[in-house]
Amino acid sequence: MAPMTSTGVYLCGCIMFFCVFSQGATSSPPAVSAADSSAVRELAHSLKARVGMAAEMLDTGETVMVGDEAAYPMQSVVKFVLALSVLKRVDQGAMNLEQIIRIRPEQLVKDTWSPLRERFPQGGDFSLKELLRVTVQESDNNTCDLLFGLIGGPQAVQKDLKEWGIDGINVRFTEEEIHRNHDLQYVNSSRPSAMNSLLRAFDEGKILKKGTQSVLWNIMAGCSTGPERLKGQLPRDYVVAHKTGSGFTLPGGGVTARNDVGIIVLPNGRKMAVSVFIRDSKDSESACDRVIASMARWLCLEWLGAGGR
Repeated sequence: MAPMTSTGVYLCGCIMFFCVFSQGATSSPPAVSAADSSAVRELAHSLKARVGMAAEMLDTGETVMVGDEAAYPMQSVVKFVLALSVLKRVDQGAMNLEQIIRIRPEQLVKDTWSPLRERFPQGGDFSLKELLRVTVQESDNNTCDLLFGLIGGPQAVQKDLKEWGIDGINVRFTEEEIHRNHDLQYVNSSRPSAMNSLLRAFDEGKILKKGTQSVLWNIMAGCSTGPERLKGQLPRDYVVAHKTGSGFTLPGGGVTARNDVGIIVLPNGRKMAVSVFIRDSKDSESACDRVIASMARWLCLEWLGAGGR
């Protein structure tokens, strides 16, 4: 975990560790070409930041990565992981999507991103399904922590990840804890390839039953945050089911994290898991968004694994 005050020194060494390689999930897929490696590195190096990206074609296992040897602060990407844990309990019968949860005004913390609090400052009664929607689709921090509380906290999510066989994702703190101590954001972390493993398991129905899988897919496909990121430069016939994450402003400008992860459905029906994490960027949020969008466009329209060129 890098303290925020040392990011300038930290960045200088980080950029040297970018790497690109290929791995297969089924048979032996073709290796990533030198041109593909160069293209992905060029996009990553265009920011004064540490950039991690992993993309995998879910039908062939063809993979391209950069910066995957590092862990990146997830920020609100953790809400996708949390949603899987909540819906697992729905599948087990311990929770019900239609159950009503009463939220009291004092549970709606101020000075944090909370669209629900803006609409209902006095709280109210909400279905579990609606709380999931607001948490994932609108990235509400208050409802995120309420859901953490319902299932036993971050430790319950970490236990689920172990059960699902996912290594490289760490869920340790709530949104409120991270807002009290910004350094904790670096502990709630993931490697890009680890997030792709989770996305693959979700897509293949290895975590949720068909009904709850469909609920979460539809929520992610309607995500209202980060329209300029993975979706930003893609034609409209590409479906993107995703979850964003955004960090804190750094002293002197820049941002601690700018992320987007999800599954892109190509017009021909093929699916691609993509996870892009940007850590401790000296560039603006909009510059980070453009790089994420450019990576997604390159992956979908140029990368040989997706049928480009």
